[in-house]
Amino acid sequence: MKLISFQYTNNEQEWEFEKINFFDLTLLVGVSGVGKTQILSSINSIKRIAKGASINAVKWELEFQTLQGNKYLWKGEFDNIKENENELTDIFESESEKVKPKIIFEEIFLNGNKIISRNSNVFLFNDKEMPKLTSNESAIAILKEEDIIKEIYDSFQLIILRDHTQKEGIRFSRLSIEKLKKKYTTFEEIKESDLDTLNKLALVYDLSKSTFEIIKDRFIEVFPQVEDIKIEPVKDNELSNLLFEATVIQIKEKGVQKWIPHTRMSSGMLRTLFHISEMYLWNEGTVILIDEFENSLGLNCIDVLTEDLIYDYNNIQFIATSHHPYIINKIPYECWKIVTRKGSHIKAFDAKDFDFGKSHHDRFMSLINHPFYTEGIS
Repeated sequence: MKLISFQYTNNEQEWEFEKINFFDLTLLVGVSGVGKTQILSSINSIKRIAKGASINAVKWELEFQTLQGNKYLWKGEFDNIKENENELTDIFESESEKVKPKIIFEEIFLNGNKIISRNSNVFLFNDKEMPKLTSNESAIAILKEEDIIKEIYDSFQLIILRDHTQKEGIRFSRLSIEKLKKKYTTFEEIKESDLDTLNKLALVYDLSKSTFEIIKDRFIEVFPQVEDIKIEPVKDNELSNLLFEATVIQIKEKGVQKWIPHTRMSSGMLRTLFHISEMYLWNEGTVILIDEFENSLGLNCIDVLTEDLIYDYNNIQFIATSHHPYIINKIPYECWKIVTRKGSHIKAFDAKDFDFGKSHHDRFMSLINHPFYTEGIS
């Protein structure tokens, strides 16, 4: 899918952002606390709503296009369930016991024609009234088995949030690669699967050597001390092989005899490998949300990975935030969105609407000295 525009309000937390138009590559820039992360989180919340989540007191308007070329406009709002401010929320209350907010209204347009119209009293699908259905879930979640709605539902599964403010953890995969190879036999099947990056990379290592070599060469370009990479299951000899078999990435460095497992790699090195791999292993039509792209990456990593962001890999859309001067300067200024906040009201401006000069350096210096950037919160 491709996100075209988005508008979002959170009445419970009393903040909102105006309509934002997205590019194939959108870089959200602005001072800390201005609302860049909230924009990404809101998009991820919309994905959750499409899957059936009910989120209190939110209102949205999203325009997007699917891989099939259809344009959709999705509007909706949940009611605001206000907690009793005199009582502490029971932290042990289960999700099933909580009162879930209901849909106040919901509309979906397909290529300009309304296919869903819904409020507290009536639910119309293609102008036909539907029977009484749950009021806590979106029409997309409820009708996902209908062909025309399944296209929407499947599209939202292509939104992926990468939060690089979080530390990269140690990863293992205990799925049997041999069993996975029986299910996924081609590179296209691997890409289209919902497997995580580690398992996809392990399959590509065996089933698509040419793709793996491209990924490996790109990684070695960033870390020239590395001479080889392998991915294979490592069995625990002290336990039954049926109980423990982990798929492990290993690198071989120049002048070092032992292979280094990914559990001993630096977080920046491991993250870089996953970044590069995902450029080749994501499905066509994936929307990647990257928060603070530069976190835990060295300058050499940023150089290569920023170049990768600029190129269109398999019709992938990137929406990223960054504070790093190199990344901002490297990404074409036509892709910049300057995010500002006045109280609880967030707004994004197109950098191309301002006279930032002609050279990369002039544009970057003009940006960081512009009042919209330096006084982003008022």
